[in-house]
Amino acid sequence: MTKEQIYAEAVEVLRTRRRNAQQEQEQRTDRIRQEIPETAELDRQLRAVCGSILSAIGRPDNKERLKQIEQHTKAADAMLRNLLTAKGYPADYLDVHYTCQRCDDTGFVGGRPCVCLKQEIGRISAEQFNVRSQLVLCSFADFSLDYYRDLPPEQFHAMEQNLAVCKAYAESFSPERSGSLLMSGNTGLGKTHLSLAIANALLQRGVHVIYDSIGSLLHILEQEHFGRGDSDSDTLSTVLDCDLLILDDFGTEFRTSFSRSMIYTILNSRMNAGKPMIVNTNLTLGEIREEYGDRVVSRLISASQMLAFYGRDIRIQKSLRRSAGQGG
Repeated sequence: MTKEQIYAEAVEVLRTRRRNAQQEQEQRTDRIRQEIPETAELDRQLRAVCGSILSAIGRPDNKERLKQIEQHTKAADAMLRNLLTAKGYPADYLDVHYTCQRCDDTGFVGGRPCVCLKQEIGRISAEQFNVRSQLVLCSFADFSLDYYRDLPPEQFHAMEQNLAVCKAYAESFSPERSGSLLMSGNTGLGKTHLSLAIANALLQRGVHVIYDSIGSLLHILEQEHFGRGDSDSDTLSTVLDCDLLILDDFGTEFRTSFSRSMIYTILNSRMNAGKPMIVNTNLTLGEIREEYGDRVVSRLISASQMLAFYGRDIRIQKSLRRSAGQGG
């Protein structure tokens, strides 16, 4: 999907939202007119006032006349709201309830794109990206601590804490206030599972989450950079602007001057903008420093809470348990 198509889809979403809000208001109005006939007369008076406003424009006494019209309008509106509350309805029951109070679901404020339009563009971009990366979500309920119970007590406690930290991170996540997480440990210890559980919880709340392995992401960025991909795509902007970026398998990518430069650009840009990330790696900090240099390690450590993962490859443990069950 091109940038133009994403923009057009976002605008259409807001148009539909605005149209639905107006239709719902009309349905509420019809209902109230049947239940409270007096409201029809008040509505007629308000419409007449609107006509008077138009006719007053340009008249010598328009200021005084407009003041009287305004007073009459406020009185009629107050009577209408009193009728509604007396019948058990909210005072604003007959107002149009737009989702975005800033732009009334038009997508624009003062000729500039509203925050809600930008958010909708981000949501669609993230959705398209995650479809391309074949995102498969997990849940916290599926994360079992049983696979870590034979660890030394301090390591088992660390895994308990990792689970608790990730749950709390998902529950309290804020694109403006949340920090980043750096999950490190050998393959198959649950880093990806907990990252995707966070993604699952946040996507259900409408948070714009991008997930991909570092190798796959860099491949897409390289194709676009050198003109071998979708010329209308702008993956880098999506990656830099999303609410939460999850980079899996950090350190497994094919290392080139482009990949090193792009990795630093992503880390530096997001951290300078205060945008959170989750980075999963099999490397130690020493190995990260050796592969990427001090500036990458410095950016990761300064902005991230570090979670160390322990244990034996869960996939192997599951396979052994299945084999033991079949053998029995």
